[in-house]
Amino acid sequence: MKIAQKDNVFNEGGKMSKKIFNTIGWMILVGMGISWIWIGYSSWYLLLLPVAYISFSINDGSIKKLAKTKQMSILQVILILIAFVVSVAIVFGLIQLASYLINDILHLTGGIKTLSVMIAIILSLYPVKFTFGSVVYKVMDSVR
Repeated sequence: MKIAQKDNVFNEGGKMSKKIFNTIGWMILVGMGISWIWIGYSSWYLLLLPVAYISFSINDGSIKKLAKTKQMSILQVILILIAFVVSVAIVFGLIQLASYLINDILHLTGGIKTLSVMIAIILSLYPVKFTFGSVVYKVMDSVR
């Protein structure tokens, strides 16, 4: 009895199907969300989030694009590292500013404070997405 290729977890090369990595990524993200709501923040999220990102990258095939990093010069790698450090500093600064506004200026409490903190964290990530993303895009475009 043959098993259809779609139902088989492994394809002819013994590699796991891309759908499995998509499922793994979603299970990690949903599990993180539920545990964050249920028990609060944990430092394990710093490890699990990149694992979920890698799973999604394998699923959409963008992990294969990392082979182009071998063609990058040292200056381009340093530029990306500096952009990453600046991006983390921007996020940290925006989160600190939001914390100051929420706690010291507006004196929010309860559910409104929790909702405001979540919105502030999400909004603080968008400037970094555009700045760091544009630097990486320009560097990778120059490698092509």
